[in-house]
Amino acid sequence: MKKIFIVIYGLLLFAHPVTAAPKHGLSLYGPQDLKYNPGQPYDYANPNAPKGGNLILADFGAFTKLNPASLKGVTAPGIGQLVFQTAMDSSTDDDEPFSQYGNLVEKAEVAEDHLSLTYYLYKQAKFSDGYPLTADDFVFSFNLIKDPQYHPIYKEYFKDIKSIEKIDAHTVRYHFAIHNQELPLITGQMIILPKHIYGAKGKTFGSDFDDIAVASGPYTIEKYDYGKYITYKRNPNWWGKSIAINKGRYNFDRVTYKIYLDPVAQREAFKGGEFDMQLVNSSRDWALDYKGDFVKKGYYLRTEFPHTRIAGMQGFAMNMRKEIFKSRKARAALAMVFDFEWSNKNLFYGQYTRNDCYFDNNPEMKSKRIATGEVKILLESLRAKYKSSVPKTALTKPVGAPGQGSSAERNIKVANALLDSAGWKMGSDGIRSKGKDKMEFELLLAGPGFQRIAEPYKNNLKKIGVHMTIKVIQIAEYEERLRNFKFGMVVAGYPQSRSPGNEQSYMWGSKSADIPGSRNYMGIKNPALDELIEKIIAAKNRKDLVLNIQALDRILTHQYYVVPHWYISYDRAVYWNKFGRPRVNASQSAVNNNLLEWWWWDNDKAEKLKKARAAGTSIN
Repeated sequence: MKKIFIVIYGLLLFAHPVTAAPKHGLSLYGPQDLKYNPGQPYDYANPNAPKGGNLILADFGAFTKLNPASLKGVTAPGIGQLVFQTAMDSSTDDDEPFSQYGNLVEKAEVAEDHLSLTYYLYKQAKFSDGYPLTADDFVFSFNLIKDPQYHPIYKEYFKDIKSIEKIDAHTVRYHFAIHNQELPLITGQMIILPKHIYGAKGKTFGSDFDDIAVASGPYTIEKYDYGKYITYKRNPNWWGKSIAINKGRYNFDRVTYKIYLDPVAQREAFKGGEFDMQLVNSSRDWALDYKGDFVKKGYYLRTEFPHTRIAGMQGFAMNMRKEIFKSRKARAALAMVFDFEWSNKNLFYGQYTRNDCYFDNNPEMKSKRIATGEVKILLESLRAKYKSSVPKTALTKPVGAPGQGSSAERNIKVANALLDSAGWKMGSDGIRSKGKDKMEFELLLAGPGFQRIAEPYKNNLKKIGVHMTIKVIQIAEYEERLRNFKFGMVVAGYPQSRSPGNEQSYMWGSKSADIPGSRNYMGIKNPALDELIEKIIAAKNRKDLVLNIQALDRILTHQYYVVPHWYISYDRAVYWNKFGRPRVNASQSAVNNNLLEWWWWDNDKAEKLKKARAAGTSIN
């Protein structure tokens, strides 16, 4: 799913807008782009998939809450996917850049001026406690975003949705402040919460409802223990099981997440059969592990699942709220001494590709050449208006990590020169300083897995007079510090969709830099980016969208806000040989999500596995 949640409320009266005919789905540039007809299941579903079995998965780090929308704490794994529902369901089909089909909504009707959207709700929709789901719950969920305990990231995301209007018990209308092709689809990503539960008097949204989790999804919470596990039970009376988009979906009777606090313990627990799938994010583990007797005997399968998701950007994000990261030259120097080629060869077993930009793994949006044509004209106009906010190199050089393709020795030499030029003088202790500020900072990690990658980087930073401390902390503290920007550098990931839009504002919009909980970890305040974000949001066709995305990408890349890492175009997973899966893989979705939603328990495979393990023989 590309985006989630809610909006700002305004009490206004509107005349009935002129609308197009109601449709069973929404697509970015019109209903003609919808791939699926009413009543048609997804291609990546098996409508005849059997129900049954108990799926056991693992999660790293303890959860502290059951409320997926509140600001504080760590949300229980799987709850947003299994328990809570949004108005619409996003297709993960490769043939649809951004399309949605009715989840709680039977039909949707977009006004011809694109300033309003009407939803016609399924009349049979209800919550897990039997209460009907109505327009009142939509209105309540919309207004709830004003609660100070609601996560602020969504305020920015939904800021252009002006109000919601109840037409009748099963009809609501959203009103928009601006023309934005994406806004109708964005409304479909709001989680709908029950008014009769969360609207109770004397209760606070952020804390008092953690043990309730009444919602309209296919599962309910059966049992849980903070820090240990959570088990979801498939609701046999789930109202949505007969809807076409849910055919062959949510097939397991129970889904349990076991919580592990140590990655080594988690890996060994999988081998012992304590849970069913291990998504392998470590290149070392993939290269050297999961190749033993159990693989040879067919007990568990070691599989690469190709995907077509845009890679986005992963990297060491520099917090420019701190003085040492404010200079572009200094940021370039810090980025240059990360030796990806060495890391890929010696740590990653050659499995990764270097991040060139923020829209990697997508030939449509990514451009490696110097700026030409309309992109060049756009960047020139922005540079004339905003000067240093648009580096000259954004026009004259391709996208790419600084120093990429040069030797480590040369990059260290250039990095030292850059820091000299930026006024950072080498001290007698080997650490640079500028006035009262020393070139030293802390890299904050949520787990030990990144230490082996950070240590060589730390050694290279020392060669240019920079002292980096590596600190590993528990996930709850990490989330709190991340939320309040209490760090020097962190590992940040910025995944992108094939239809970038409003989410760009809370990743690098100037306003988001001062909002706790935003994804603007770097503290970016760049007027040229702000203007491009507005153009991206307002784009009325694919050509304009891509033009502005390429300009945005070039500025982000050449401002050196992050130290670019790497990406991989396939998911690596090992799983016990007891599942069936659809013929078509939903390649826009991660394999662990596909397992959760589209795979099924295969009784025959499970029995063969059980017998083979007991006898110590191979599976026939």
